[in-house]
Amino acid sequence: MQKPTPEQVEAMMIEKMGALPQSLNSAKAIDPRFLIEQAMSSKFSVQDENNPFDPKTSMLISLAVSITIGSDECAMEQTRMLKKMGVTKEEMAFLVKIIKHAQGSAVMGNAKVAFDTFES
Repeated sequence: MQKPTPEQVEAMMIEKMGALPQSLNSAKAIDPRFLIEQAMSSKFSVQDENNPFDPKTSMLISLAVSITIGSDECAMEQTRMLKKMGVTKEEMAFLVKIIKHAQGSAVMGNAKVAFDTFES
């Protein structure tokens, strides 16, 4: 199977998302092969035919990660795609509740060393 060209990847992304994300536009200016790498990464993960999750669940997971790591551009693009997939306000609110809980739990886990050191 032949890899797509950067131009083909860009056209597919624009068709899917309505525009090329600004980060990829900037990356493309440096080296258009970044577009191919991004597409291959997506094909290997969220778009993999063996992905056990449906597309909406995969995108919700991606959005949760983007929110957690603070990637506003990704969160914006993923939210746009989720709206097209029919995600509801209730689903979005619950996703944020889950993220908030996970982040709070991580803080407690990260604080263990401080608690243990204080008590020793």
